Amino acid sequence: MKKSLIAAALLGTFAASAFAAPSVTLYGRIDTGLAYTHQHWSADGAGEDSEYLYTLKYKESEDSLSMQSGFSTGNRWGLTGTEDIGNAKVGFVLESGFNSDDGASGQGGRLFGREAQVNVSGAYGTLYAGRIASIVSDSGSIGYLGDVSAFPNAFGFVGSQAGSTGSAYGRYDNTLAYQTPVFSGLQAAVMYSFKADSKTDTTSRENSSFADRYAAAGLRYKAGKAAVVLAADYTMYSNATNPDLDDGYSVILGGNYDFGAAKVFAKATYFDNQASVTDSFEIIDAVREIAAEDDLAVARAFKGWGVELGTNVPAFGGNFIATVGYRDAKDSENSAIKLKRWNAAVGYSYAFSKRTSIYAAAGYAQEKGTGHGVVEDLDLNITSASIKGSGAQAGFGLVHKF
Repeated sequence: MKKSLIAAALLGTFAASAFAAPSVTLYGRIDTGLAYTHQHWSADGAGEDSEYLYTLKYKESEDSLSMQSGFSTGNRWGLTGTEDIGNAKVGFVLESGFNSDDGASGQGGRLFGREAQVNVSGAYGTLYAGRIASIVSDSGSIGYLGDVSAFPNAFGFVGSQAGSTGSAYGRYDNTLAYQTPVFSGLQAAVMYSFKADSKTDTTSRENSSFADRYAAAGLRYKAGKAAVVLAADYTMYSNATNPDLDDGYSVILGGNYDFGAAKVFAKATYFDNQASVTDSFEIIDAVREIAAEDDLAVARAFKGWGVELGTNVPAFGGNFIATVGYRDAKDSENSAIKLKRWNAAVGYSYAFSKRTSIYAAAGYAQEKGTGHGVVEDLDLNITSASIKGSGAQAGFGLVHKF
């Protein structure tokens, strides 16, 4: 009997030790909705042939009703955990993106495409290593731009805050990052990717001129009802894929202030030689062709500026959000190619619990590209043209977190 009691006590001790060991948390969210999308394209141009001058006209539209995966927030499941080691903590995040409408993996089929990093934190901050979202984004462990816009980088092409910037809002492989502790409301972060995309680029050596490399930094201040963010990124394009493309950069300044009745967001950005500008209606190549670009297969970068203003208003037990954004850009090496984009959107979300909520959103976006040049087609010369893409979206959905 005593042996049984002793064995039971020892087993209980070992069980307690096991439960006291570092824990692993499973988490995630599923967002599935329905959206109606109307898109319209039009072109106006002028040209001449051997006999007379003429004008060009073109119009096309498309309507769709579809199930949307992650319309308001990216679908994901993940594992996270930490272990105390003396005065430091070792932790990790493994986060997988997926489509809730068909079950496919996101981020190019990566198992943990949203984030895959190990970190060490202590009194002097946190060091991260692995795949992680940029500081110049609103995603992941160190994204700073959630404080500069009422809308996340979501809600189709009408609400996405990336539409008024030149930044990629991307995730990067082979990254080292560091984030300071918070000092009197002030916090900073830096990151560097030795090779931005190992899945697409399987041959280039890390941290060489034949691999795309990426760096970013951010400074954030939060105190009371205010938040201010200054963030910047720098892309070193590969000599193998973009040998004629100068390095690109962007700078974003923004923040928010909570007036009680409403929280107001604002941001401004400047960018140069950015090859990742949002092209909602796929008009860049068409405009480049009009402007007599010789090689359409070669990536082209843009420079310009953008602004956005938004708000989040508590209403009827939920939150009403609204945004309007504008971007003005031109080809970094050919000023005849110009892009102007603006968008406006409104939305509402209501939480039934900490885990389950519903949302609805609607908006409009327009992008106009202009080009001037000469494209010779037999006896036909196009001298100038503008191509406009526009669209409206309206959708609603359910989000469940676990």
